[in-house]
Amino acid sequence: EPDTASNPLLRYVPADTPFLMANLDTVPMEVTDSYLLRMSPFLDQFQNALQGFRSEIASGQAELNDPQAEAVLDAVLAEFDGKLSREGLESLGFSLEQMSVFYGHGLFPVLRAGLADPDDVRAMIARVETNSGVPVPEETFQGINYWRAAGDDSPMGIYMAILEDHFVMSAAPLGREPEFLPRLLGLETPRDALAPGTLAALNRDKGFAPYGSGYIDLSRVVDELFEADSLTATWMMDMGEFDPAAIHPACEREARLITTFVPRMVAGTTEVVAERVGVRYQLETNPWLGGELARLVGDVPPASTDPARMASFSLNLQMGRVATFMRESANAMAAVPFQCPQLQELNAQVQQMAETLNRPMPPFIGNLKGLRAEVSEFDTTTMDPSGMRGRLALEMESPQMVIGMASMMIPGFEELQIEPGGDPVAVPREIMTVVTPEFEAYAVMSSDAIGLSLGKGEKEGLKDFLEARGDADAIFLSADYDAGQVARMQRKQMEAYEGYGAESTNYAALDMNVEAMTEAYEAMLGRARFELRLTEDGLTIDNRQEFR
Repeated sequence: EPDTASNPLLRYVPADTPFLMANLDTVPMEVTDSYLLRMSPFLDQFQNALQGFRSEIASGQAELNDPQAEAVLDAVLAEFDGKLSREGLESLGFSLEQMSVFYGHGLFPVLRAGLADPDDVRAMIARVETNSGVPVPEETFQGINYWRAAGDDSPMGIYMAILEDHFVMSAAPLGREPEFLPRLLGLETPRDALAPGTLAALNRDKGFAPYGSGYIDLSRVVDELFEADSLTATWMMDMGEFDPAAIHPACEREARLITTFVPRMVAGTTEVVAERVGVRYQLETNPWLGGELARLVGDVPPASTDPARMASFSLNLQMGRVATFMRESANAMAAVPFQCPQLQELNAQVQQMAETLNRPMPPFIGNLKGLRAEVSEFDTTTMDPSGMRGRLALEMESPQMVIGMASMMIPGFEELQIEPGGDPVAVPREIMTVVTPEFEAYAVMSSDAIGLSLGKGEKEGLKDFLEARGDADAIFLSADYDAGQVARMQRKQMEAYEGYGAESTNYAALDMNVEAMTEAYEAMLGRARFELRLTEDGLTIDNRQEFR
């Protein structure tokens, strides 16, 4: 099915756009309403802030030093006063279930967003003009009205218009209106429009949901910057912002070389339901680089999903391979330094990195395959390690070798008598950094890992934790945590600093209850998870946030 059957605004997008972000479906109304319900404490506070700011304007305390700006701002705020809700926004002509698209005309951005009722939006703008006493002059092109805003000395302008079914806004050079207004105002569509099914194919290939996805094509960005007859280069030359003759020839060559390794970035939602949201990002690589990076990932299982744990973490990288890859890459880059003046500052850093990586690597680093951690309890307010409870596993090729080296280097470590497959043993007090009667620490060893438990009750299950295995699925870094609990811990840390709180901000004057907003934010957050993968396709980042 063509993309434009789902999102008609895509018919305005040129095939050679360097970037694109759009949706092919709207989030179901009941899902949106569930998020509005969670957001109600914030919307209440924003309503208080809106009224508070209007009071400041009325009493002359806003200090904008521009009577016209104050009048316009007050008129705009009056339109939204009491309407920070679905019903309120819809009464102004806006909708939370509309199509949108963001793309490039060259590198100049264009935003199109659907409206529930364009006439209601026009009526709102007319009321702002009347109530503020400040006209918002419109210009006309071939019978279509639009607004243009520009600074006194700026070569660029912001162009906006309300069309039959949507709002459009773009940045473009002043004086070139005949060239871009026909397309911007919908009087014509690109002859080389985006091929039907482009976004749908991207969604199928990357596992994206239809609620928002897109890409940045880095090779097309380079085309726009370095090809003298490109739209971007032409317009920038006319504005005096660009001179192709002043660009070193090596800059284009090296920029294009970089894009052969990393040609595109993509992003999109993977799910949007009432209880969670998922987003995926991918930095695509060419097959050679992707294959080299994929080889760095081992078989250490990803972070646990145990909801009883405050947080779980996993790093899964063959550090010996990582060091070799980085050393070979640094040596190759140092042998052929950048010639582009804007990139030459990197040469010294690359050279220093190569010299560092060419030194002998400590055996421990080459032996390491990754680590896993699970935290049940930790008070970041006091930062007292004696109150921590959790487990740690160092995954390695030869744990016995590491224990032997530590026994020779760390006084008291020789008393830690652990053997592969044995039961957990108490960590000698001589090598513990925390020594309190109630604090417990145990160590255990398997054939390819060393495990450590910290705190009471963590010894039980330590062997099972150490020997846990699962499909790594190319995941090299992952974490799973209670986002609400982590947010509360962060707040407690901030509260420990002098001057923290509503009294140190302007929020109090705006009648905003910062504490209420913070507590509402913490209460709505459930578990969060992120996973980073290295595959032949590139680097993929998956984020998922659950809500209570």
